[in-house]
Amino acid sequence: MFTIVVIWDADNAEVTQWDETPWVTTFKDREVSLRAGPRERVDANGVSSQVAVYLPDEFNEEEFQDLFAAHEKRIPELHLHG
Repeated sequence: MFTIVVIWDADNAEVTQWDETPWVTTFKDREVSLRAGPRERVDANGVSSQVAVYLPDEFNEEEFQDLFAAHEKRIPELHLHG
């Protein structure tokens, strides 16, 4: 199982679980693309999980970086660095 973070826009993101991490998929009637991961994350309790981040296709790489940084502050699953 993979932990999936879907960042919809500057104010909305959600965390869900998927069995796989396709490059592109339709989720909640919108096409989203894999933008980061899957990468291993170990939480404060030592539990390891594979995390991938998806974003709607209309956002470019620079917008992705900005949105990721904004949501990283409040979504623990985005804390992917050591």
